[in-house]
Amino acid sequence: MRIFEGKPSLMAMLDEQAIRPTRAHEDDAGLDLYSPAPFWIHPGEHICIDTGVHVAIPAGFVGLITSKSGLMAKGITSRGTIDSGYTGSIRAVLYNHGQEGYQIKRGDKITQLIILPCVTPIIDVVDELPATSRGEQGFGSTGR
Repeated sequence: MRIFEGKPSLMAMLDEQAIRPTRAHEDDAGLDLYSPAPFWIHPGEHICIDTGVHVAIPAGFVGLITSKSGLMAKGITSRGTIDSGYTGSIRAVLYNHGQEGYQIKRGDKITQLIILPCVTPIIDVVDELPATSRGEQGFGSTGR
């Protein structure tokens, strides 16, 4: 584990309507991202919300967009990946898995951004993979 003197910083730029990402608690993993405008998500549909937030994720790291637990409880989920080097606006795709429509107001927390170290190995194509105890046993194989 790498221990930092203080906290590392993440450069961010905000479009005019964007709301600055925040953490509810100092040591929370996720930066809350906010809706810059009102939206409505119908049941079974999805929308793409441009947050207006731009970040400079350093090489060797990745940004993961992940659902807010309070929204997940209502059937609203989100998921995405932001590669280092991308500095465009973060767009959050929200899915409504619920039975009712959901209203989003300007300033509502809609998703969160988590920055993690990322290994980017070189792919070495081989004729055979090493043997393992699991082998090719896939979905449900450990429940048998």
